[in-house]
Amino acid sequence: MDIIIAYIPAIGWGVMPILAYMTKASLQERLTGTAIGAVLFALGLYIIHPASIALLPFVVSFISGIFWAAGQLLYFYSFQKISASIAIPVICSLQLIGTTLFATLILSEWITGYQYVMGVGSLLCILAGVLLTSYQVKSAELSMSFPVPIILMLVCSGLALSSYIVINQHFHISALSVILPQSLGMLCSALAMNLKGKHRLGFIPVLRNLSTGLVWSIASLALFMFSGLNGMAASLPISQASIAIACVGSIIIFKEKKSPQEWIAILVGITVLMIGVGMISLLKP
Repeated sequence: MDIIIAYIPAIGWGVMPILAYMTKASLQERLTGTAIGAVLFALGLYIIHPASIALLPFVVSFISGIFWAAGQLLYFYSFQKISASIAIPVICSLQLIGTTLFATLILSEWITGYQYVMGVGSLLCILAGVLLTSYQVKSAELSMSFPVPIILMLVCSGLALSSYIVINQHFHISALSVILPQSLGMLCSALAMNLKGKHRLGFIPVLRNLSTGLVWSIASLALFMFSGLNGMAASLPISQASIAIACVGSIIIFKEKKSPQEWIAILVGITVLMIGVGMISLLKP
């Protein structure tokens, strides 16, 4: 049962960016619709399973929602600057590095030599898989795709998305206590970002992105539940199997052209990545 919960974030986060793209909404409409969908899911969950939320957990979870909104806005924005099949693996790998280092160095989830050997080996496999999925035949095209502003945007997105997860783990907040205040932080941040927007939000595009928020919420809840049982160092890497779904799905749906060599690199990269995910799934704190 645990392993099923572990792979729900992978499926949800793999499908989420594709769903958001298919709505043909603006960045603000995607972010706002996703946040509203998350709030509706959180309210429904809270009605079914009420969770006591003290002041400190509420504030911490609310702040984590702010981090998510900032990271997700940059995540969606990166699709306009570089291909989604490149942006997704890069941001996911940065998120993975940040959360794993936090879990191992701050939370001390890896203790034995075996855990460190297996953990480092699995991370190397995952990062090698990410690099392979981002491979492009034309090196000139690759270098042009990553000017300094783009690199900074990807790094900031990865750090923000890492922070939204680890801040709750640091304060040991339960999954059910996180969801509602976190979604409220997401919504408030999205609305604040819209104040600087030049275009008014469209009702229909926002409505379409409610499904994005629902998918994200289910995936996020599953991640916090699984990490409570197995630790963040083992939980998040498994969820990064979403790279395989999002990468291949984005290429097909976004109609990105790939050469045979690039397809081979992508498929090999996904295989190596999944080997790393399988290795790290064996580790528990």
